[in-house]
Amino acid sequence: MPYIPKSKYKLSSTSGEEFMYAQSLKKYTGPYMILSDGSLFAGNNSNNVKASSLLIPLKESKNDNTYIVMDESKIGKSVDYFNRLNEGIFKKQDNYEPIITTKPSPTKEDYIKGFFYRYIVKRRNSNVHYYEVDKETHKSITKEEGRYDDSLHISQKIKWNLFEGSGKTNKLEIRKIIRNTSFKKLKNFFNNLEEYQLPSELLNPIITPENINTPKPKLPLNNRKSVVKAQQGAIDIIKEKSRKKYNKSSGNGGSSTSSSGGGGGGY
Repeated sequence: MPYIPKSKYKLSSTSGEEFMYAQSLKKYTGPYMILSDGSLFAGNNSNNVKASSLLIPLKESKNDNTYIVMDESKIGKSVDYFNRLNEGIFKKQDNYEPIITTKPSPTKEDYIKGFFYRYIVKRRNSNVHYYEVDKETHKSITKEEGRYDDSLHISQKIKWNLFEGSGKTNKLEIRKIIRNTSFKKLKNFFNNLEEYQLPSELLNPIITPENINTPKPKLPLNNRKSVVKAQQGAIDIIKEKSRKKYNKSSGNGGSSTSSSGGGGGGY
């Protein structure tokens, strides 16, 4: 068949017990296209529509293990029938909001905790369609609020470690999710398991008289201003707490600088 423009079809999905192939009479499970003339075709690629992928409604089986199906002369031509069959699907799909892919980043509070949560959405009928979303989208899909197409998507929360050596911890977290959920290809989604991490010397500094006023160390290269701002904010807070703790233990009171240090540009 020729290319079908998006305006001429809509996508949906079936979990089974609804349709069968018109030629082979085998039950079909997965995504399917609803053409403007009411015809149903297996798959979601409009460039690969074949006669063999034509779907028809699944009917009750007869005693000889064959199926009672629609008359062949009506297959793909009964526009009214298919429109009535999928009228509810059309209305629901028109009301769904599109899922917006986002790239959340940790806050300074997250760096102080040492972790933050990331949220990944997956199509139920696919092992390759993954999207990172924000917390609000994740909650809406998980609670099946109807804002998005909850029947087609599921969402998973991931605890993402930010400390030095985070790659190993995050790898174990992803393995656990793969083992216990349908997110079987999740490991392919993340290219960098140490993304956002900071070295221990910054998140757990050890204050000594020699380094109490050392300049701020250079942060790992990151092009996202929000990440750099969060890292700097966390480092300032952690460093100041460490200074106060050190001064208290050393009997220096509330002073955060040494008499010989020259505080300009201090860490």
